[in-house]
Amino acid sequence: MKKKMMFKCLSTDAPGLQLPTTMKAIAIGRKKAWLVDQPVPMPQSNEVVVKLHVSLICGSNMAGFFSEGEHINNGHEGAGEVVAVAHSHRLKPGDRVALAPLNACGKCADCLAGDVIFCKQRPPIHGNFAQYTRVADVMCTVLPDGIDYLLGSLLGCGLGPAYEGIRSVGLTAFDTLLITGLGPVGMGAVALAAFMGAEIIAIDPEKCRRDRAAQLGAAIVLDGSDPQIKPKIMEATRGRGIKKGIDCTGKEPAERLLIDLAATRAKLAFVGENAGTISISPSKDFIRKGLTLSGCWHMNMNDMPRLIEFLQRAPDRAGKLITHQFGFSEAQKAFDRFASRQCSKVALLPWK
Repeated sequence: MKKKMMFKCLSTDAPGLQLPTTMKAIAIGRKKAWLVDQPVPMPQSNEVVVKLHVSLICGSNMAGFFSEGEHINNGHEGAGEVVAVAHSHRLKPGDRVALAPLNACGKCADCLAGDVIFCKQRPPIHGNFAQYTRVADVMCTVLPDGIDYLLGSLLGCGLGPAYEGIRSVGLTAFDTLLITGLGPVGMGAVALAAFMGAEIIAIDPEKCRRDRAAQLGAAIVLDGSDPQIKPKIMEATRGRGIKKGIDCTGKEPAERLLIDLAATRAKLAFVGENAGTISISPSKDFIRKGLTLSGCWHMNMNDMPRLIEFLQRAPDRAGKLITHQFGFSEAQKAFDRFASRQCSKVALLPWK
């Protein structure tokens, strides 16, 4: 005889009522975005159900948007309120939380170390392009009073990978940091590095992105398509080359640019996804330079208090990372805007 799953449940609209059986979710494909109905998930084990108030579009979602297939509810960023709990000892109904990308078991060595992004026993991912999602409690960061859902949603891909890149290069206020690619992740790196007091050189071919990077605190902005980009970087670094750099493009030219212009003992971080390969010479590129190159997917959850501190102390700077907001009913406009590249983070509001 099957044991009936019991869980604590709270409806935010009327405490004590059960959750609805269906919800709205976003489907994408063929340059279209539309709404579909899906069942509301129920929590199991250490998972909780979160009523999403904000879901952000990530650059990785655009492959699905432009593909010929149909991708339903494949978002992985957001913030909302816990409305149902199975056996979690970390969270309770009513907690306001930000969500880390994907999902994790919460029990393996990586999860216990805070590296949930590397979980090798990852349970199913339920997606955040929906009004509700189901996720392990270890993926949730409780938001302090004063941090709203919009700002809290940045604790996913908006700031997490950028912070990991900054941490891996050991950035300080005395450093000059070169950032290639000023999409949402690159812009997050600019905001964090400026908050820390570092000098920033930011590179992107889009003028609107360079302008926004300057507003966020970049000292020098350069056009990545400029054929004279290498001598201009050397001039900007006062002839020293790149001591610390982060690539957020995932493109070989930008990745090679950082390696080619790396100074002795430089520290670089690759954050942008590149499923292909680039040409590397272990001796010329690494051994003879003493170069350190780190791959950064997402931050360790134990570092989350530092990003909370950033949101609390610099809400205006952080708020500039979200340039547009659209209700679910305007999903097509939201994805068209993100595809235009004339934006930074685009927020989806599931209940509008």
